[in-house]
Amino acid sequence: MYRIDDALKEFVESGVAVIVGTGDARGRPHVAYGWGPRVRTDRTTMDVFLDLARSGASIANLRANGRIAVTFAHPVSYQSVQFKGTFLDAGEPDDADTAWVRRHREEFLVATSLIGDPPAVIQNRWLEEVLRIAMNVERAFDQTPGPDAGRPL
Repeated sequence: MYRIDDALKEFVESGVAVIVGTGDARGRPHVAYGWGPRVRTDRTTMDVFLDLARSGASIANLRANGRIAVTFAHPVSYQSVQFKGTFLDAGEPDDADTAWVRRHREEFLVATSLIGDPPAVIQNRWLEEVLRIAMNVERAFDQTPGPDAGRPL
């Protein structure tokens, strides 16, 4: 397992763009927007939330093979990190989860506004109902554009 340090936790839980990647049994990729990334206290597992209405293919892929890759990219700095790991479970969010997702979306909205994206366009990317997915983080990579992209962390 990969242990997430304080600096990486702070980055992941900030207003980053989140892309959740899965693959079906034939290896065909599927991506979905993620929201509210949250590192758990053990620092080796994390939660990410998917728009419920758009989560079907991701959940089917995760239940079929358990493989997941989540990429986090800051809209202003372009700092990017990818975690690869295994799916643990999925579940309905509680009130604290919903507040966490709302906080992340607000921070993402601020970050994208700084680069000129209209807030209404960004808000159209998300739906109200979400599904929580949990994963073990096995590996981490620097995906920031430049000479170190792809370097293991």
